[in-house]
Amino acid sequence: MGDLHGRTAESRAGVAAFLAGVWLIAAPPVLHFGASLHAFRPYWWSMGLAVVVMLLGMVRAMAPLDVPLAQPITIGLAVGLIVVALFRTDGGAAAVWLNQLVVGALIALSAGLALLISMRR
Repeated sequence: MGDLHGRTAESRAGVAAFLAGVWLIAAPPVLHFGASLHAFRPYWWSMGLAVVVMLLGMVRAMAPLDVPLAQPITIGLAVGLIVVALFRTDGGAAAVWLNQLVVGALIALSAGLALLISMRR
């Protein structure tokens, strides 16, 4: 029963990370609409990290306990998203950076909770 609970928690955290990655990719055009390529220049690192978070979330959702390092890697990527949001130097819209900060914290929190649940079993 504990293994099922751990799989469910990890799978839900993976789905949350996947959806958060999708939103982080969609957020710059939605929150800061710009038709030129120069409007997206400040967000390239964020979008790259979001793609990796999204792919890792998909792996965690489909095979929750088969990749034991998935939670710490996801937490590290979420901290990377937070650092990129805090040390923004290229400009960009404040709403996008605030969104990235909040979503990065939520990804780290969900992955941390899944890690805690899997360590307790």
